[in-house]
Amino acid sequence: MPIGVIINSSAVLIGGMIGALEGDRIPERISHALTGVFGLSAITMGISLIVQLNSLTAVVMALIVGTLIGECLNLEQSLAKGLTGLGGKLPGAELSKEQMDNLISMIILFCFSGTGLFGAMNSAISGDHSILIAKSVMDFFTAIIFGAVTGYLIGAIAVPQVMIGTILFFFGNLLLPLLTDAMIGDFKAVGGIITLAVGLKISKIRHYQVLNMVPALILVFFLSKLWSMLPF
Repeated sequence: MPIGVIINSSAVLIGGMIGALEGDRIPERISHALTGVFGLSAITMGISLIVQLNSLTAVVMALIVGTLIGECLNLEQSLAKGLTGLGGKLPGAELSKEQMDNLISMIILFCFSGTGLFGAMNSAISGDHSILIAKSVMDFFTAIIFGAVTGYLIGAIAVPQVMIGTILFFFGNLLLPLLTDAMIGDFKAVGGIITLAVGLKISKIRHYQVLNMVPALILVFFLSKLWSMLPF
């Protein structure tokens, strides 16, 4: 059973609902302070993953080519349009530009972070759910704060999160035996860079079209394997 995936998604759902329902009771100064802390936490999580890279060249190439693909497909703007349309159909869910940025950042952080994706695969092959359980703690409090400022759509992120996590869990036994330690390290490094970009975005240091970087998570496996086969 994907216990870690279920715990992580439940933390996002419950945290998002608490934030949406009780957000008015959270003082603005606390919400602002914690938002900065969550940005720093994402930056710290990203750095802790980046240092595990094996091939800098493969990681950089994956980010460049993956981002080009994401930009050509216009992934983030397409998602924003879809969320805007959804928000227009749900009472009280109309989103401002800032709320939309927050929602997209949370989708990346909850669904596409290197920790979450690798944690789901790792729990399948090893039975160790500790990575996802640790991530759940941060996600729970993050969802409360961003649910307070963005609304209950933050809690709805649990739906794609559990779908993605479950798919990776059940295919984990097929995927992980094909991956080398170097490929896993490079994958986690790309996920760390994306998580770092989310942290910078949350902290309002630098605005990235983060979703457009996600294709790099797939490309890095092939590029890391290819680079390891080269005779230099």
